[in-house]
Amino acid sequence: MNVLILETHAVSSAERLRQACPELTVYPVETVYAVKDLATLPLPAADIDVLIAFGISMNDELARAAVRLKWIQSLATGVDHFLRCPSLRPEVLLTSARGIHGPAMSQTVAHLMLSVTHETPRLVRDQAAHHWDRSRPWPLLAGKTAVVVGVGLSSTAIAGLLKAFGMRVVGVSRTPRAVENFDTVMPAADLPAAAAQADYLVNVLPGDAHNVGSIGRSVFEAMKSSAYFINVGRGETVDETALLDVLTKGRIAGAGLDVFHKEPLPKDSPFWDLPNVFMQSHIGGLFREYEDYVMPIVIENMRLFLAGRYEGMRNRIAR
Repeated sequence: MNVLILETHAVSSAERLRQACPELTVYPVETVYAVKDLATLPLPAADIDVLIAFGISMNDELARAAVRLKWIQSLATGVDHFLRCPSLRPEVLLTSARGIHGPAMSQTVAHLMLSVTHETPRLVRDQAAHHWDRSRPWPLLAGKTAVVVGVGLSSTAIAGLLKAFGMRVVGVSRTPRAVENFDTVMPAADLPAAAAQADYLVNVLPGDAHNVGSIGRSVFEAMKSSAYFINVGRGETVDETALLDVLTKGRIAGAGLDVFHKEPLPKDSPFWDLPNVFMQSHIGGLFREYEDYVMPIVIENMRLFLAGRYEGMRNRIAR
């Protein structure tokens, strides 16, 4: 059984997997983005039985060439990158790492909120210049309303932390229901009305086809001029032209952005230079302890896969 791991810490992950399942032949490749040349792989793509990877490491060339592929274990919650490969055969099992990102995403949302409202880039510049400035007060999160678009496990953790800050938290979902940590959950059809309530509009939507462009001009125009937009979902779920317009014109107060439609963000993107934007390079889920969180899922699923107990594998994706 040949297992290919595509990941920045692939060597360490491969060693853990070999210790747990010594019957496997595991090939680690340390990479951040998609493999551009299949000839650089340590085995022919046609000989891969199992792929363990982040979706960003996958492309259709690999999906087409991996004719023996039986199972993909995503190292992320989202599997949209894999599903965009037209050559991925429908019989290939697909499982995710859903359930591990709550602490990271909740802390990332809080970090983006606090950084954009505290004008962290200006504080860094002041420190570098040895400049002391007490002229700009910052707004409390306590007493404010956060509207979280997309309700799932990570969103529940996000809502819990925001509640600890003393915020009112409203969810937006295609399946509105009572959810832990949320004061209320509104239907997706009412997103503009929900956005109008927000002091912070937080996007956690995955990159599914029906979510593309969901956060559009009508949503941004419904927001208060004092409100902030926070994006930790997927870049393609946002109309970035509309977002740039409202940010440039001061129609909303600012944005904290972890993800973008095109990544890496082009050097000539206007987002880099907007004074009311705090941004980072899609590192919201890139926490140092990641391997400790994800490998138990990988190992458990591998043992079930080797035993032929496919129905018991965690986080199976219906295709």
